[in-house]
Amino acid sequence: MLSIFPRVVLLSMLIGIAQAASLAPEHELQRLLIVAKESINSADFNTTRTVLDKIEALGIDPGADYHYYLGQLEANTGNLQAASDAFINYVNAAGSEGQYYQTSLRMITQLERQQEAAKPQAPPEDISDLLVGEGDQYLSQLRQLYLAKDDISALIEHINGLLAANVYVPGRIRYVGSKEGIVYKITTNAQQELVVQESDYLDERPDHNLFRISVYGVDPYLRSECDFNQRRCWLNHPIERQNHWITIADNQEALTELAKAMTQLIRRLQN
Repeated sequence: MLSIFPRVVLLSMLIGIAQAASLAPEHELQRLLIVAKESINSADFNTTRTVLDKIEALGIDPGADYHYYLGQLEANTGNLQAASDAFINYVNAAGSEGQYYQTSLRMITQLERQQEAAKPQAPPEDISDLLVGEGDQYLSQLRQLYLAKDDISALIEHINGLLAANVYVPGRIRYVGSKEGIVYKITTNAQQELVVQESDYLDERPDHNLFRISVYGVDPYLRSECDFNQRRCWLNHPIERQNHWITIADNQEALTELAKAMTQLIRRLQN
């Protein structure tokens, strides 16, 4: 049986050990940041979340790296806005000399694109209401604008102008005057068919196609949609209505006007 003195000594030793094992907050922060980095690298995101919560609970400035690890955590668990905010906080805190500066900038750009892609796509454009009661006035304005001899000539010139000004090119930069992207030109023939000439310059060898569409019995009210992530809009085919037909750049206003003019053209060809 221990005497009172040895018990006191043993208790004092245990207290001393406990006190020695307690890191000051600034050192505990560094220890937890190491654990956060290792858990991120091993994709153990549950541990990362727990460790980052402990860092926040320390009540001290967590430093720039904390925001980087938080950004990685949020990005890998699908919280795009929270991830973007965290990477922005890292860049602002660490500056251009930060270890993860370039990586964070790339992640901010990538997350921005992902958020754009996640946005709901524009619904199909229904232009039938735009044409009620204004067809004659609309066509009169086009005839005056293009000094055209008839409605069909005015519509064709207007449509081809819209197509030429809104050529779809996959990249962000368009080189005016060069043959690139997908180029369309509309005409009609003696059979009152709608003739679409398509020139595809996306590959090294251009591909040219000519399509004729008989408009009799066709619903003139065309569907149109945009995919702003791919930076393109299109008219759906007037017969095979689920298929893309004419593709232009991502210009919703131009798409609406193109669909309106094409609808009027089909209606005139049907008369």
